[in-house]
Amino acid sequence: MTEQLNPTDMQSMLTHDWRYQRALAALKGQWLPIIGEETQPFRRMIQPEDLQFAIALQATGTVTGRFKFDNYAGVQAVQRYFGSQLSAAAQRWLVQPYI
Repeated sequence: MTEQLNPTDMQSMLTHDWRYQRALAALKGQWLPIIGEETQPFRRMIQPEDLQFAIALQATGTVTGRFKFDNYAGVQAVQRYFGSQLSAAAQRWLVQPYI
């Protein structure tokens, strides 16, 4: 069963704004091209909100990605793949359901 996006997320998906582009880059494992466009250094890392939106997009079934967030092995794969590109807050957020 697929879930629905909240209105803010739906608007981002329809307009392909910056939030959508960041979430899609996280899902597809293509983060490096997206950070070249960032002007704020702290935003060059993957933030929890990027992952939350990516998971919401994946849950709707409209976007597929290379990562699974619904089990610990999938979360570990995300951490191994992105490594230092994940902010400390994003790393904590990813493993929170499993501690």
